[in-house]
Amino acid sequence: MTSEPFDHDDAGAGFGKATRREALKVIGIGAAAGAPLFTSLLAAGNAAAQTANDYKALVVVFQQGGNDHNNLIIPTGSGYASYQSARPAVAIAQNTLLGVTPTGYTGPSLGFAPQLPNLQKLFEAGHAAVVPNVGTLVQPVTKAEFNAASKPLPFQLFSHSDQQRAWETGLPATDSRTGWLGRLGDLTSGAFNPGSQVSVCMSISGNNVIQAGETTPQFMLNQTGPVRIEELGGLYGSAAGGAALRKLLTENRWHAMETTYNGICARAITSGEVVSSALANAGPPLTTVFPDTDLGRSAKMIANMIRVRGTLGHKRQIFYMASGGWDVHDDLVPIHDKLLRDLDGALNALYNATVELGVANAVTSFTASDFGRALQTNGRGSDHGWGGHHFVVGGAVQGRKLYGSWPTVAIGGPEDAGQGRLIPTTGLDQYASTLCSWFGADSTQLATVLPNLSRFASGNLGFV
Repeated sequence: MTSEPFDHDDAGAGFGKATRREALKVIGIGAAAGAPLFTSLLAAGNAAAQTANDYKALVVVFQQGGNDHNNLIIPTGSGYASYQSARPAVAIAQNTLLGVTPTGYTGPSLGFAPQLPNLQKLFEAGHAAVVPNVGTLVQPVTKAEFNAASKPLPFQLFSHSDQQRAWETGLPATDSRTGWLGRLGDLTSGAFNPGSQVSVCMSISGNNVIQAGETTPQFMLNQTGPVRIEELGGLYGSAAGGAALRKLLTENRWHAMETTYNGICARAITSGEVVSSALANAGPPLTTVFPDTDLGRSAKMIANMIRVRGTLGHKRQIFYMASGGWDVHDDLVPIHDKLLRDLDGALNALYNATVELGVANAVTSFTASDFGRALQTNGRGSDHGWGGHHFVVGGAVQGRKLYGSWPTVAIGGPEDAGQGRLIPTTGLDQYASTLCSWFGADSTQLATVLPNLSRFASGNLGFV
């Protein structure tokens, strides 16, 4: 039997093609993660006051490695010179930039990178917004306070692992085993998805922290659907053997740990079968054309899961997809070129699919990344930064606008933490809170999802 990567729900996912050894190994890892993660109740009582008649979905696109925001959105006109002088070897030519006309904006004229023609069109049509200079903050901090070290700062600034985890947990000064989207699922899925056998949090890109909840598991998919153990239908050609394997993986045992372990397996198998059946019976395929790229195929899977939301019993869905390679210390121009084209194509296709499905106003996609990059080039690339620019896309987005403060693009500017690393002027808490509020979280729930939110003057930026 051919062995394929075994994507799993770390609290009970669908199974797919995998060797029995791989399957049992992964299930064992999931069981060892701790019983609280696998609790069957999805905190229904905490969200009972919410209405459950509408549908909404969030899609996070994580740019792993730290997106170079300086070559994402660039000042034009008089603002271009300081940008170009800080990174002469990797600056994008001004005459290739895609001009945008944000409303209510008084800063320097701006252009999108030439690899983003679809995002430019979505922005100009009012279906996309930009949130500039977002980053992890314990609380707001100025350049003077940063230099004087008079305010608490996120743990291990400029570190990939630490800052990615801070973005995922929403807790930059403390560790957490849960993420802010997972906590959002804890507090809302019971009201909106009661009785569903498939988690509200679904990942196309493997395990992640951002979707991990106390009671909300992550349901793992690959780009073609849930992975399954094919032998359950017949082990070495024997239907009885397949039935015996299913019994081995799902029957109750006398020991509490074994019972929990097999409970995870049972839910995993059931969830996978429910999703596989829903996708198989979804009808004719979508007509939207998706790019044949890693992100494009992931976006297509998400669109198909949105399509079968009714069959799954979902009024709320939270999706995660990611792409790697954004750590561009060298060869920034060719690497970033491809990454941006892939991002542009995938976000555009996903938006078009939601239009085809009639749910464009109900699906909001947004970008996230470890951090931005330093404005000052290291030669052929850029080094780790802090704040960065992010896109939000969807029919409900109040688009063609910038939400927050556009930074000074110059070495030594008022937001410069050194080498053009931006001190964030918008906190992750504010960015996340705006998305969570739209999704259905009330003010009390937001305090649980984002415990540091009260430290910021505005908890809702208004972009959706």
